[in-house]
Amino acid sequence: MRIRELFEGNFFKDADYVQAKEGGEREINYDLVDDIAHFMEQDDHCYRRFFHPALDRFLHVRENKKDPKPEIFKEAVKECYKIYVQKFPIRELPDELDEDTLGQVCEKLYDEHSTHHADGKYKD
Repeated sequence: MRIRELFEGNFFKDADYVQAKEGGEREINYDLVDDIAHFMEQDDHCYRRFFHPALDRFLHVRENKKDPKPEIFKEAVKECYKIYVQKFPIRELPDELDEDTLGQVCEKLYDEHSTHHADGKYKD
């Protein structure tokens, strides 16, 4: 039947991203930190609305010969994660990021964009 093909076709299935643990519990089977960082840079709404302003602040501080802290991306990560959870409704994802995961995403973005800045990729 066509309706079954539609439902079983190209739709998001959380079973593709979740694995069973001992005791019947389930957990995500991918690196959430990498996925959030990638999502922030690739999703148009997240990038324009939240990530790009944070990146501008980061670059402005770097251009003034100061070293920004990774927390400069914190609010952008929080807001983008809300959109991430809406787009990918996996039950195992927390409603909000814990401080450790939030810090890891900020560190990843900081390291990545510090390298880009040092390589001269943000020259006008």
